[in-house]
Amino acid sequence: MDYRTLLAAVLGVGLGAVLIAAPEAVVRTHTVGHVPGDRGGDYGSDGGPDDRIRRLVQVVGAALILAGLYFGAVAVGAV
Repeated sequence: MDYRTLLAAVLGVGLGAVLIAAPEAVVRTHTVGHVPGDRGGDYGSDGGPDDRIRRLVQVVGAALILAGLYFGAVAVGAV
C-alpha cells in the first residue's frame, strides 16, 4: 500500500467536502484584502458571493472528492 497515494485520497476527499459544505467561506477566504470595485451601498453591508462562483466552488469540490475516491481505490488496489 502506497501511503502517499492514500494521503492524497484523504486530503482530496477532505478538501472536497469543505468546498461543498462551505463555498461562501472559501470564496471569502480567497478574496480577503481585495478592494471591491464599487463603493456603493450602506455602511456595514456586505454582499455574498455570486451564485455562479459558489456553484463553481462546489463543482471543484465534487471533482476533488471523485479524484480522492479514485486515489483511494488505487491505494488499496481496487483499480
